[in-house]
Amino acid sequence: MGVWQKGQAGLCFLGLLMALTFVSWVSSPAQAQQEITGKDGAPMVLVPAGEFTMGNNEGSDDEKPPHRISLDAYYLDKYEVTVGQYAKFLKARGVNSPPMWTTMDQPLHQKRPVVNVDWADATSYCEWADKRLPTEAEWEKAARGTDGRIYPWGNDPPNTLRANYGQEKWNNHTALLPVGQLKDGRSPYGIYDLAGNVWEWVSDWYDPDYYAASPPQNPKGPENGKYRVLRGGSWDLAPEQLRSTRRDFNLPLSPSYESPSYRNFNSGFRCAKNSGPTPSGGMAYSGEPTPLPPVPDDYADKHMPAGWWMDPKVIEEGRQVYSMEGCRSCHKDGQPVKSGGGLRDQKSTHRFSDSYWFWRVAEGVPKTTMKAWKSYLSEEQIWQVIAFIHQFSHGGKPSEHTDYKP
Repeated sequence: MGVWQKGQAGLCFLGLLMALTFVSWVSSPAQAQQEITGKDGAPMVLVPAGEFTMGNNEGSDDEKPPHRISLDAYYLDKYEVTVGQYAKFLKARGVNSPPMWTTMDQPLHQKRPVVNVDWADATSYCEWADKRLPTEAEWEKAARGTDGRIYPWGNDPPNTLRANYGQEKWNNHTALLPVGQLKDGRSPYGIYDLAGNVWEWVSDWYDPDYYAASPPQNPKGPENGKYRVLRGGSWDLAPEQLRSTRRDFNLPLSPSYESPSYRNFNSGFRCAKNSGPTPSGGMAYSGEPTPLPPVPDDYADKHMPAGWWMDPKVIEEGRQVYSMEGCRSCHKDGQPVKSGGGLRDQKSTHRFSDSYWFWRVAEGVPKTTMKAWKSYLSEEQIWQVIAFIHQFSHGGKPSEHTDYKP
């Protein structure tokens, strides 16, 4: 590649990175999913401020009475905390691992939810990630939205496309599904696995009569108690037990790390985070990067072929395709360009999921110069180009990419 070509490719690359991170909230629908990336690298979804009905007259006694609750805006992890994420926490903090950790911490299980953690373990992880456990009210709103639905997906009964339930044995962690597998089970806010897979710890103490005295604004549960609340059901329950209003509880602390008494194969967690002040434009802000727009369903299952992020041959092929074909979307033949050497945008690109990368490169970005590359590149070529751009943004060194949208 000559000097002119390098300069042209560099400027095109800058345009592509700018286009990839371009977000037009003015033209986005009101229900567009807003996401940030947590300190632990996990995507978090904004649950807007407002009221919802908590509880259920048709449920157990501790789900009654239904009552109106108003919550401030907050973020909730899009997926349950995984074994892979928890392994990073253990390494960073140097704390004891949960029972059966050797069985859990295998390559096959890295994207399955971590289990065998008690309430204190979950709280410690969330604090390490600059987050917190959600309140019981926050969890329920994230699961059922504002329309009073029975399950995260609506009122239709559970099936295996919506939730993981009805398994008989833990089977060395294989009864659990990797997080984010069941699109049909998403909540109104696009949050996965809020029914089944694992019970999830929340911050509240358990009181079966709390709803009768709950404050209407941002309730945080009783001031003290014996048990902490778990929500969402798990892989070993019957389908009728997956209601979003169902409550369970357990002791928050195990007697010791050697005792599994209060750590179970069916209990995990996800974290929450306060939302910052809302500017006049209405977009929530929390000091994080600008939220990315949601990936359309047509592209949600796109994934980089195994091993391609780090494959020098794939990256070189991507460079050639990019320099020969990609720049045609930005420049006319012979147009003078300035050098684009030294461009780096690792801080932005690390938070793009595989599906986001593919969608933006394939379809282009409205209101930018980036056109739809799918019209003249094959799917294989698009992945090659993405691998090249990714290593370019990481200082020209091949870098593995962690995709939290399995």
